[in-house]
Amino acid sequence: MSDFEENFTSWQPPKGSGSTAPLEPADRLWVILRLTGALFVEGFNWLLHTANYSLVNPVGSDVFLIDALGLPEWSLFQNVTVSTLINGVLGLAAVGTPVFLFGQLIERHQELFANPRSFFASGLHKIVTGLLVLLYGFVIVTEFAALYLRVQAESAPSPIPALAGHATGFWPMLLMCVALILINAALGLATAHILRAAKRALGTHAGRASS
Repeated sequence: MSDFEENFTSWQPPKGSGSTAPLEPADRLWVILRLTGALFVEGFNWLLHTANYSLVNPVGSDVFLIDALGLPEWSLFQNVTVSTLINGVLGLAAVGTPVFLFGQLIERHQELFANPRSFFASGLHKIVTGLLVLLYGFVIVTEFAALYLRVQAESAPSPIPALAGHATGFWPMLLMCVALILINAALGLATAHILRAAKRALGTHAGRASS
């Protein structure tokens, strides 16, 4: 066993006790509620990103998915366009990348921070870390570009002469965009932590119950 490997044989319930007894129904319900709440918030976050990408990325908006793929005319996909699919994937990447990245960081944080030189001595660790950082950088750039274009369109001078001289509020809206990117990162960290805690809590005690 590695010196940095954590001991996951027990889980501390939300009440803060160090007992290794099976989860009480109230504790199990609390874990499930936290997990459900995190998934619900991330689902709303995905819809928000998908809608934002759809406003600035109209590629394929005039091509329906059932026509492009030759699918039967199902009512569920009748109004879904190629643009919806593309922007949905972009939104999923924007939401899922921080969760995965911070999840990996939480899993390997002791090994990484205790001896960074030893961790990055492995070529595979360097490649994987570089790819993950590059992927998250791409997500941040994509988020900022989409939000920037949206803010620029919303803050354009009004074509109405009486309103053309009014302040557009560009910089406050741009700061709000930066705040949204930071909030997405914070949600990713919180969701990764909740997923890991729920996996340890439910998985460990389910294994004990079956044995």
